[in-house]
Amino acid sequence: MIPDVLIYLLKANAALLLLLGLYYALLRRLTFHQLNRVYLLGAGVFSLLYPLIDVSALLVRPVQLGAVVLPEWAMRVVSAPAAPTAPDYGLWLLGVYWAGVGFMLLRLLLQGASLAGVHRASRPAMAAGVPFRQVAAEVNPFSFWQTIYLNPEQHGAAELPAILLHEQVHVHQWHTLDVLLAHLQRIMGWFSPGTWLLLRAVQENLEFITDEEVLRAGRLDARQYQYSLVRLSTLAPGPALVTPFSFITLKNRIRMMNSHASSRKQTARYLLILPLALGLLSFSAPEAASAMLTPKAAVAPAGEEVEKATTISALPPAALAHIVKEYPGYRLIGVSELRAADGSNLRYKAEIAIGRRPKQVVFTEKGEPVAAVAAAEPLFYVDGQLMPKSEVDKLDPNSIESMKVLKGEDARKVFGDQVVDGVVVITTKANVNSSAVRAFNRKVEAAAPPKKTDMSKALILLNGKEITEAEMKQIPSSTIKEVRIVNDADAEKQYGAKGKNGVIIVTTK
Repeated sequence: MIPDVLIYLLKANAALLLLLGLYYALLRRLTFHQLNRVYLLGAGVFSLLYPLIDVSALLVRPVQLGAVVLPEWAMRVVSAPAAPTAPDYGLWLLGVYWAGVGFMLLRLLLQGASLAGVHRASRPAMAAGVPFRQVAAEVNPFSFWQTIYLNPEQHGAAELPAILLHEQVHVHQWHTLDVLLAHLQRIMGWFSPGTWLLLRAVQENLEFITDEEVLRAGRLDARQYQYSLVRLSTLAPGPALVTPFSFITLKNRIRMMNSHASSRKQTARYLLILPLALGLLSFSAPEAASAMLTPKAAVAPAGEEVEKATTISALPPAALAHIVKEYPGYRLIGVSELRAADGSNLRYKAEIAIGRRPKQVVFTEKGEPVAAVAAAEPLFYVDGQLMPKSEVDKLDPNSIESMKVLKGEDARKVFGDQVVDGVVVITTKANVNSSAVRAFNRKVEAAAPPKKTDMSKALILLNGKEITEAEMKQIPSSTIKEVRIVNDADAEKQYGAKGKNGVIIVTTK
């Protein structure tokens, strides 16, 4: 299983590549350099945040299947052979990723140390009323944070004011911040070409901004300024972290300085960001959002009533009209069909919430109400998601990591007034390490002392006789009538010390 952090990184960097593709295709050649600065910063931040945003509530109407529970809080167990253990390649990938992050971070720290060495070797100086740090080496002028570094002996009196103005633009507009943020994003996404392209685009656009400001000030003729850039490009570059005076994309800078200003109508291109951003957000909705709308059937033994989840559209119009009229401010949780085992006596059950309290309303095929009763049943949450009986029935017992039962005030602290008869919280082995599941379980455990049923430590009874976990897994599912979980103080009272870790009671037909 791929760890959550890698899934997040893949989504974030895929989004960054799409946004940068839009930038290079439509925006890079425009002369709206300040707008492009905002766009590039926004693209970096948006790509990091968008996988964390859940917009399912905005994209679809929440239609959760109501929790319908087996009698006596029983859960049907389906026996299945244990899945063969496979190498966890996800953990290997995670190890490689963090090793890459460590290498890139060390690289950044060494670059910072190199810059600190340059600073210590420099001394304060001033020219044309502008303070700077004078360096002895023959390197390109550069700036970092609020400090300018240059060797004045390399520059003539005519070009020095333009160079100082260039670096002042970097300093006054805090361009170092953009570069550092791009460096940090490259560290976290070192494996993605998108983060490397982002850093390059940010540095290039910052040079476009400063070139424009220098030419606008009129301190130096455009042609002379461009000649200065060409001459300075032959000097040794400054430290990697800094904003240099001359940059590797010198040809692009000169082309941009000689281009005509873009028409204001071209700003319409930025509107193309909106559909792309909305499209990305639609993919950030968790898969559970679509699962809420997918009806699945529940199979009951012969002689029992069959309940099958269905869609809202299956509810007779008269039934929906009755709900709207009788229960203003309702929220529809789910709809299911009720039939006898032979398929006769079709009825519809609607699970609705008035405020936060659930209620069940049953209708005939003609939409005539049959009953309206408060749902006096516990709720089932599996891996943090509200789960109906039909889905809980299908859980493989080998896949369950733990179960926890909350009653009374403990349950209402976490789940509010919708709880009538307690809550059963189930965590599966597949998702026990999921960040979302861990956060949900912490919230649950904060409300009540943990009382998990560890199947490996629990007392297991088959028709009143104690058996082992391995023996329980060998029981044919066709012979099982029900499984009950006893997981509170009553377990120890009834079964003594053996019941302190919970009791699993299996009853066969």
